Amino acid sequence: MKVLQITTNYPCKENPIFGIFMKEQVESVEKYGVENTIIFSNGLRSNPKIKFSATFIHLRTAMKLFFHLLTHKYDVIHCHNVLSGLILQIAGGLNNRNTVMSLQIDPETPGSTDQKFTGKLYPKFAKIIVKKQLKNQKEKFVYLPNGVNMEFFKPLDKTECKNKLGLDQDKRYILFVDSNTFKARTQKRKDRFDETLRILKDKYGYQNLEPLVMTKTARADVPVWMNACDMYLLSSDEEGSPNAVKECMACNVPVVATPVGNIPDLFEGVKECKMSSKLEAEDLAELANEVLSSDSEIKTREKIIEKELDMDSIAKRLFKLYKELSK
Repeated sequence: MKVLQITTNYPCKENPIFGIFMKEQVESVEKYGVENTIIFSNGLRSNPKIKFSATFIHLRTAMKLFFHLLTHKYDVIHCHNVLSGLILQIAGGLNNRNTVMSLQIDPETPGSTDQKFTGKLYPKFAKIIVKKQLKNQKEKFVYLPNGVNMEFFKPLDKTECKNKLGLDQDKRYILFVDSNTFKARTQKRKDRFDETLRILKDKYGYQNLEPLVMTKTARADVPVWMNACDMYLLSSDEEGSPNAVKECMACNVPVVATPVGNIPDLFEGVKECKMSSKLEAEDLAELANEVLSSDSEIKTREKIIEKELDMDSIAKRLFKLYKELSK
């Protein structure tokens, strides 16, 4: 089976971990005989000083894709976000038969890019992959979050991990994650994260608490950073299916998060992880205190397997979707 994978997020020279989760998902189906061809429109090469520089890059990709499709045939074409879907549309490759588009952000979030364009692109695609269960579940929507590499993300000795990072063994660390690519990702809300830690210190007395900010970290080191922490705090305004949450859970690191993306599905039945009811630091601090003061054994890894969010389970479901589209 030949599959054309179109994406604007993929590891590259400018950022080797950019879209690494996408690369892992693409490669995960190759064991089923899938032959992947990658079309990567690299917006990281745009010049922020030149207006519409990124737009020109994506238009150039669409032009190249147009000629590529004249001489190449694929069983399935998979666009990995809305922008990739627009590139395929401009290239004239949308046929509502063997095409699928993945949405990275909640399409029901008011004002989000996915909300703006999903309605327009919906008739053009045979299937649309969403990362959370939607209130308005349409026929073409398929709930399929990204999977976790359970062999890579696993519990490690906290003391050893702290030593590797040069951290103080007597301090407790709260993780903040941001890929920090070519633009500031304000929806990650570092300000809310900082305010939550301040409340934990001032109101709940955690004077030995420190932030651990992970950004542009080498992929091989990510499990070390996660295992060095006592908790991961997701303070975002919007998400799809946040990979770092699932990865921390696979490492048996508890998570406190805002009610974004598929967090309700991820945390259902997981007592060690807490979701706030509001996007407010006070709520997050209260829940973080519950997690930090608990001495219960952390078994979030078991829940990832139970929910079939491991890489192998997701790859099996994705390949099944490809087979349906290629008929």
